[in-house]
Amino acid sequence: MRYNNNYMYSMMTIYIFVIIIIIVQCVIAHPPGPPPIPPQICKNYVGDTMRGGACFSTNLNSLTQVIQTEDTKFDDPEIKEWHFHVYWFQQNKYQNESAMRIQKELIEKVRTKAFTVVLPGITSEILPKLNMSNNIPTFNDGPRGPHPVGNFEVWTPKESFADVLSFFMLRRGELSILLHPLTPHTVQDHSGRAMWLGKSFSLDLTVLCEGCHKDESQYPELGLGYSGKN
Repeated sequence: MRYNNNYMYSMMTIYIFVIIIIIVQCVIAHPPGPPPIPPQICKNYVGDTMRGGACFSTNLNSLTQVIQTEDTKFDDPEIKEWHFHVYWFQQNKYQNESAMRIQKELIEKVRTKAFTVVLPGITSEILPKLNMSNNIPTFNDGPRGPHPVGNFEVWTPKESFADVLSFFMLRRGELSILLHPLTPHTVQDHSGRAMWLGKSFSLDLTVLCEGCHKDESQYPELGLGYSGKN
């Protein structure tokens, strides 16, 4: 019995030691990022408390805080990457079919090298050099982030922007498309700098923060947009 207890104690010690090594390796490989920036709290013109991005823009199309020049500048002299968001109501059978059609048509455009986009369903086989571990978009079946309804994201660099915009103008059908740039100023990107094809929706800007993201490429491995030569 003493031998069995000693054996079990030794095995337990080895097991705990292995677990500690695995945890340390995980921390080294994936160091924790910087602490999240707490949301800003402010008051609007009637005294209501507001938070986050709503401190900079409201549904009255007026600013609750003055945005200074240094709050809206970014390193590059031009915008080089954008998101198109395809909006639709998932409970609507016909809109759901339209969204799936747009996805398939976009993937086929990439397959035939008509232009470059990254969206749900794209793979490195279709778009060589794409890093599949780099947060490829997925379908949102309901409200997520600032978006009030289900949607899917379509990333495009400036090298393909005109062709992708033309595609959506011709092929969106009855669906609404949100177009916004990608800069460090996400509130401005989703409000003053945003555009719509079709009916617009009110976004929840409270989940966004001003200046929380760097001015860098979303898919640098492709060598396009902010990672491009021009």
